[in-house]
Amino acid sequence: MKTLRFIIAFSISIVTANAQILTSSPYSRYALGETNLPTFATSAAMGGAFIAYQQDSIAPFFINAANPAGLASIRLSTYEVGGQAQFTKISSSNLSTNKRNLNFSYASIGFPIKRVGGAAFGIMPYSTVGYTIKSTTEEANIGTVNYIFQGEGGINKVFLGTGLKPFRKQESKFYRSAKHDSLIKHHEGAKLKRAKFGKQLLSELSVGITGNYLFGTINQTTDAVFPGTLTYYNSKRQRITQISDFTFNAGLQTNFTIDSVKYHGKDTLKQGKRRALQQRIKVGFGFYANTPMSLSAKQSTILYTYAIDGFGIERPKDTILNSQDNPGRITLPLETGFGLSIKKGEVLTMLFDAATTNWSGFKYFDTPNASLKNSYRLSAGLNFVPNKLAFGGSNYIKRVQYRLGFTYSDGYLDLKNTNISNYAITAGLGLPVGIGRFDDIAIVNISAQYGKMGTTNNSLLQEDYYRIVLGFTFNKRWFIKYKYD
Repeated sequence: MKTLRFIIAFSISIVTANAQILTSSPYSRYALGETNLPTFATSAAMGGAFIAYQQDSIAPFFINAANPAGLASIRLSTYEVGGQAQFTKISSSNLSTNKRNLNFSYASIGFPIKRVGGAAFGIMPYSTVGYTIKSTTEEANIGTVNYIFQGEGGINKVFLGTGLKPFRKQESKFYRSAKHDSLIKHHEGAKLKRAKFGKQLLSELSVGITGNYLFGTINQTTDAVFPGTLTYYNSKRQRITQISDFTFNAGLQTNFTIDSVKYHGKDTLKQGKRRALQQRIKVGFGFYANTPMSLSAKQSTILYTYAIDGFGIERPKDTILNSQDNPGRITLPLETGFGLSIKKGEVLTMLFDAATTNWSGFKYFDTPNASLKNSYRLSAGLNFVPNKLAFGGSNYIKRVQYRLGFTYSDGYLDLKNTNISNYAITAGLGLPVGIGRFDDIAIVNISAQYGKMGTTNNSLLQEDYYRIVLGFTFNKRWFIKYKYD
């Protein structure tokens, strides 16, 4: 219990850590900022694929915070915490600058619910804002005008999700049923095969739902500075948006197992028979949806003019607008996705995701944004571990998990008739630590990403970024009621 209290206190401290600037992207100026993919270090190393990601039958277990259906197979209490460092080069057609961001990213605790399913709660950033953009234009009858756009803040997400397998006994019941015996008795092999397949999909079906509490503040400032004239005062607009409301997302997962294949060898005695596989192949499917919720928000705006004295200090002159705590609604877009997983025993896992987001339905204080468009994301990844059960110091390398991935998004921004797309290649390792007992396992997850977002065409900006995600996963058998004191 001391360990659990420490973990909860440490997780709460992440809220304070998330108050720092988590991004330097100029494109975080739009919508609610740069939206974060709700995955941890394990999935981050596999291109962010998560929709059909299911647990292995052998620990370690990981928390799938993005698709709650994946929580149904957690068999040990699991704690995950992580942070990331990002190094970004932002380039225009003739200039470039380097930015660095370092922050905590997530903390979550998951636990099994008997043999029926699992649950998890935690905290992570939903979106982040952090930009400074300067531009200079020549206005008729005015002269040079310098515009400065600045923003910081973001939205945090506290989540509580659960995944259950409500029909997990259907396959075993079928094998004990009169229908099963009848199909065998009458040699109806095709019907038996179809029935077994359907019952397996139903037994492995997991459903999940997550409730999210979104909260945070976004501060945005726009300055118009007139350096070459005394006729006009400089102007500043400060806008503070506060969000506090609940959202929901849900998911489904199921799978079937291939344990044998038809014999295609030269032995005529075995022709037409099936050959058992040494390592079974499990094919899984997943679906998830983030509902298009309408969030409660408040916005404060102040607009005033000012002059800059000889010491470079702003001297306010006239207040043009002062509007405080105006209530409104922000409508989030509908997001849906499908996933495929292929697993070979406990050795190899391959994941494929395809997701779409209806950003054209996004409304900011009930106003649509013409710069936003519907977008899609494609992700693929794999996880390979030679032998999870190869214990002993000399076999350590066989227990290491090796990960690769790729992701591409055409982006939700359409600026100057140009898509702001984003792609990244990823790689990572899962390094076992500790004594390695089944009920007390720890993994250090390291993910490295290289990506590119945007373009220098049409006077836009391009980001080349390197991102390192460091996560820790702890598996332990908690909440045991002892029979003897």
